[in-house]
Amino acid sequence: MSALEIHLNRERPRVIDAPGSFVADGPFDVALVNHGGGAHVHLALDEPLARAARLRTETEYVDRETTASVGVEVADLDEPVTGTLTVSTGYGNESEHIELRVEPSRAEGYGIDVDEDLGQPQSEPSIREALDAESVGLLVLAGGALLAAVGVAVLIESSIVVAAAALVALVTVVGVVVALM
Repeated sequence: MSALEIHLNRERPRVIDAPGSFVADGPFDVALVNHGGGAHVHLALDEPLARAARLRTETEYVDRETTASVGVEVADLDEPVTGTLTVSTGYGNESEHIELRVEPSRAEGYGIDVDEDLGQPQSEPSIREALDAESVGLLVLAGGALLAAVGVAVLIESSIVVAAAALVALVTVVGVVVALM
């Protein structure tokens, strides 16, 4: 269950620190967190919200340095309802207005069908399955580069060219291995 957190007496007595808005998709609690001396808090829902939700209590005394919770019950809704929750203290001298949006319950999920096979472990594809046209083209290109390097090394018979051919062969093997992963 979600909770709308409202802080009382945080900076000075009778100061209410509340978010500007809150969204709920079912019953929720209003958590009254008191940072100072005890306080009487009055909660009120405007007319649109009063038709869709009900406060378990409208007046709550919150002891010094404690947290009190006021439950909010929500009716079954077909459409979202938006309104204002008014929080006041100090016999109405201080008040805050919170835009409250109550949406239809998502307890039954979000209407997304998930294939049951997604919950089963997936097997790794075989090398044949992994070889697509791009991989085959890469293998042919790598094999051609390897043959060209070996051919040049044999014709020139130079140790530098043989070392370069070995480097090309190494890069080709590493490239093929990485491509097949």
